[in-house]
Amino acid sequence: MDITRRKLIGYLLSGAALSVSPFATHAADALLVPFGTLPSPQKAHRVLSAGAPADLLLLALAPEMLLGLSSFDFSVSGSEFLSDTIRKLPKLGRLSGRASTLSLEKIVSLAPDIIIDCGSADETFRSLAQRTAAQTGVPYVLVDGKLRDSASQLRQVGALLGVSSRAEKQAQLAERFLQDAERFSQMSGNSPRFYSARGATGLETGLQGSLHTEAAEQLGLINVASEPSQHGLAQVSFEQLLLWEPDIILTQDANTYRDITQNGLWKNLQAVRKGQVLCYSGLPFGWLDSPPGINRLLGMRRLQAHFDGKIQANWMDDLQQFFRLFYHSDLNQTQLQRLLEAG
Repeated sequence: MDITRRKLIGYLLSGAALSVSPFATHAADALLVPFGTLPSPQKAHRVLSAGAPADLLLLALAPEMLLGLSSFDFSVSGSEFLSDTIRKLPKLGRLSGRASTLSLEKIVSLAPDIIIDCGSADETFRSLAQRTAAQTGVPYVLVDGKLRDSASQLRQVGALLGVSSRAEKQAQLAERFLQDAERFSQMSGNSPRFYSARGATGLETGLQGSLHTEAAEQLGLINVASEPSQHGLAQVSFEQLLLWEPDIILTQDANTYRDITQNGLWKNLQAVRKGQVLCYSGLPFGWLDSPPGINRLLGMRRLQAHFDGKIQANWMDDLQQFFRLFYHSDLNQTQLQRLLEAG
């Protein structure tokens, strides 16, 4: 521990030498914001994930490079659908989010070549990335994590880590899902108005434009929870929900779904009375959200299949291909059936 402390103090003293420089690309759609001097793709062997969305991105691109996961513990549950390589990854704690659970000393002791975060790229997260790089001496890359940019995220981070061949196959599937979603969003007719129900009571929701509701909004569905000055999560009253009167209610929590469909209060909403409450609990991660990472591609595809018969006809194949490319797992029939029932 004393050695770790001395190393940390040395990094702290030399941290001012780290610079913030543009990512080495001239592409107009560059999504990576780097802090510190990035290792070459041939040398990026030890990668530390800063948060849950980054866990999902890195599990897809380079599970063999990951030192561990920030937010998931597969020794407890959720590992049956994942490859052996992923199942063995330890939970290390996270850097980004409401409260960091990973200390600077722990980061230094892990000796990563690079730290990667994915999600919001606003000033709060940029400040965290810059500060962490300066204090630990480890280069830090922040990836803008909008769902519509999933293919570019995969290609750019894949190039950074030297796994472009794997990333390209994943990016092509992401592009197909996103292009189909775009076509669906442009179809004539009235777009359904939806409410995204989160939390034990269903009265937490993602506001329009937030990472938490992109899977539905990418399909052209209209989020009733709109607040122009905000784009995150919000608590709402049931009275407000009655005024909104959404056409459909979305959730990915089985307990929330049970409460909504069995609680007499919720039957005051037409969507509940008409059976328009859709629950896509999915496994092993949330499909619509939780985390708001590339896992949402699967939820977006499943939601489109609900409305689009052409997509529904090939949903099982899409599900298998996504798990093979993104989770490195070939589903057996029992696993596939369980996933089809969950989503």
